[in-house]
Amino acid sequence: MPASRLFFLLLCGFTLFFSWPGFAQSGSELVKIETVKKAHSHAVLASNHGRMPATVTLQLSSYSNLASSRAWPIQVQLASGQSMELVEVSAADQQFGYTFDFQKHYVQGDPRAQHDENVSYRIPFMADQAYQILQSADGPLFSHHTVATRYAVDINMPMGTTVIAARAGSVVEVASGFNDNGKPEPEFFDKANYVRILHDDGSWADYFHLMQHAIQVQPGMRVDAGHVLGLSGNSGYSTTPHLHFHVQVNQNGTIISLPFRFHNSHDGMFAPRYQSWLIPDQQTINASNANKGKPRKTLRECLPARKAVDDAVIRCLSSS
Repeated sequence: MPASRLFFLLLCGFTLFFSWPGFAQSGSELVKIETVKKAHSHAVLASNHGRMPATVTLQLSSYSNLASSRAWPIQVQLASGQSMELVEVSAADQQFGYTFDFQKHYVQGDPRAQHDENVSYRIPFMADQAYQILQSADGPLFSHHTVATRYAVDINMPMGTTVIAARAGSVVEVASGFNDNGKPEPEFFDKANYVRILHDDGSWADYFHLMQHAIQVQPGMRVDAGHVLGLSGNSGYSTTPHLHFHVQVNQNGTIISLPFRFHNSHDGMFAPRYQSWLIPDQQTINASNANKGKPRKTLRECLPARKAVDDAVIRCLSSS
């Protein structure tokens, strides 16, 4: 094994320490990193189970009597579905044992991605009325204090509103099993139902706080702008039923949100503004009211007491 030798002849034995500050909204390990014992060494392996590229970084925190097949820190780009051996380590002096502790970190997204600044986004809901923006970058911020959410918008809407794709792309992540009992408390941060759509330029959009079991797309699907994604809800970190929407990229290993513009026939192309109203196009209103003369049923009408949201409830809401 070719080695860049790191000598520290103090300890015998073998220890590992794992820290995981990675970015994974759903809470699952989209990138799995494991250490495998070989005859006289250990190998660190990584597998990207997600549908987006990922950057994996390993950082030594301590070591003794260590020989490594490559210099640390180690950073590797993994394509969707790719697995590889990141490094192999062994004893620098074979008469003694060796130890190494390391931290692992991964970030989704292609760091080479460049968001198309000329693109605009469709109003991401289907309704026969306008809904107001509760939070955006130009107004007071209640929860969007990080670089990952700085340009996000929260759109006030009742539960059961049809949410549609604002831009074409591929569905890469879905979470749908959380209850619609959202609260503005830390334990609810990772309990929002959502859909993530990867755009052709490498950026992606997230649609958060969707209704439990009401998402109508699956990872791997290709969707056009206007495709129905699911129903709005009140899951996760939330003070009231609403839709959280943002556009993000991986910028030099950090997930950041980006300013973006909506478009409709009433206002043309525009940046979202605090307390402004988003007005769907007439074709969206017509689709929402496909059965003219029949009032749209409410969630209360479609969802009997103590009954879970299922396919029948979704059909009731979408067809009425």
